[in-house]
Amino acid sequence: MIRTGMLALGLALALSTQAAERQVYLVATVQLDGSSLAQSIFLHEPQITELQGCLDAVRDGQSKRDWLLYRHIFRRDRFKGFSGHIRYQCGLSEQRFSSWHDGPRYNKPYLIGVNDDAELSVVRTPSQAQCMTQLRALPAARQAQSFCAMGNQELQP
Repeated sequence: MIRTGMLALGLALALSTQAAERQVYLVATVQLDGSSLAQSIFLHEPQITELQGCLDAVRDGQSKRDWLLYRHIFRRDRFKGFSGHIRYQCGLSEQRFSSWHDGPRYNKPYLIGVNDDAELSVVRTPSQAQCMTQLRALPAARQAQSFCAMGNQELQP
């Protein structure tokens, strides 16, 4: 009975440790030039477990214009009459996100930051305006590493 209890406790600890593991994410952000309007997606590839793997995938995807990993497509047809640019950042996070499916409803405002150690932090805010207020309240160093963007994925508990 004690062994069974210890085994169950050991398994529970292993699962909680595994759940708290940092995962590698690619944050792809489309920024509308001259504005604070942006959309971001959070992509995860289970086989990429090191930050360098993400950086290599970004380099390959951009140079070959074919994203074999972190598959996504920038829909230029949705930006007719506007100019924008894409920014890719790799980050490590214990946070989890629902899977990404492109769609029309990028209606979840997020305050997103990737620091010098590539630690990704994402905070859901009530509105884009409140996100900008929170961004401006950050210390200058963190402000430089953070931005507001709309997403269509959910932060997982």
